[in-house]
Amino acid sequence: MKPNVTHGDNTTRGVALIVGAVFLLALADALVKYLSASITLWQLYVLASSVSLPTLAGLIIAQGKARPLPLKSLRWVGIRSLLLLLMWVIYYMALPLIPLSVAAVAIYTTPLFIAILASMCSHEPLSPRIWGGILCGFIGVVVVLRPTGDAFTPATLLPVMAAVLYALAMVTTRRYCQEEHPLALALGLNLAFLVAGGCFSVLFAFADASSLAEQAPFLFGPWQPIGIDELIIIAAYALLMVTINTGVAKAYQIAPSALVGTFDYAYLLFAGLWGYLLFHEVPDGMTWLGMSLTLASGLLVLRHTALVKPGVSPDDTHH
Repeated sequence: MKPNVTHGDNTTRGVALIVGAVFLLALADALVKYLSASITLWQLYVLASSVSLPTLAGLIIAQGKARPLPLKSLRWVGIRSLLLLLMWVIYYMALPLIPLSVAAVAIYTTPLFIAILASMCSHEPLSPRIWGGILCGFIGVVVVLRPTGDAFTPATLLPVMAAVLYALAMVTTRRYCQEEHPLALALGLNLAFLVAGGCFSVLFAFADASSLAEQAPFLFGPWQPIGIDELIIIAAYALLMVTINTGVAKAYQIAPSALVGTFDYAYLLFAGLWGYLLFHEVPDGMTWLGMSLTLASGLLVLRHTALVKPGVSPDDTHH
């Protein structure tokens, strides 16, 4: 059986949205890795939210929605926001500790978790070809990660934990937040960033966490003075995250979770690109092999869904 396409699904647009979103996401994560040497995570959240929240408010007003956006379920929007907040915190904890490319391949066990959760909880059964594409991409992750090699450290488990949280959030988006406005979902997430950033900033400003700050200044340190260059990067990061969060939410609303999750693998290629451009990281032969496998997995799924039209069941589509 092929994956279900519900009324209102648009597979092609969903794939395009997720590919564009992960391209920008890889850039945003590279910016966070760069900033981790000069500011704290909570400082980043507060300053970025001061840019992203007014931007989101402006977008809502520009669409003629001056009043608050209606929510179908405040509870599920809140749960989704909490899951994504925890995911970002755990993933960003890893960035100062391991290379961006290693963090990328570790978190991109995500599509496997999405596929399993979607098939179990969201009634989106997977065809053998879809499973083959997911397996191919997962093998690519293992090839790049080389868990028995020198690249593996206990810190690599942090992105894997983040991957589970991300998968839960995206399946939640598909099942319980499908009718929510993407801007409302992005607004909820950025409010969570602001609240968490503010609370932990105050906590570490008054609590004696000097020993922890010495070991992990990005997570436990107090606010640091920053210059105009850092402010520009933070503003760029905030605008990127507004675009990314809105695009990801919409992608998972209009296309099956497991399918969109498979194209999330493109993040690996883009992380390699930004790692090379910004940090002069050059992937080795095994990394190129693993990335090629992830690309093959996406093409395999794309071939499976290319003829599926919005509103038409795949079971009625002939290859």
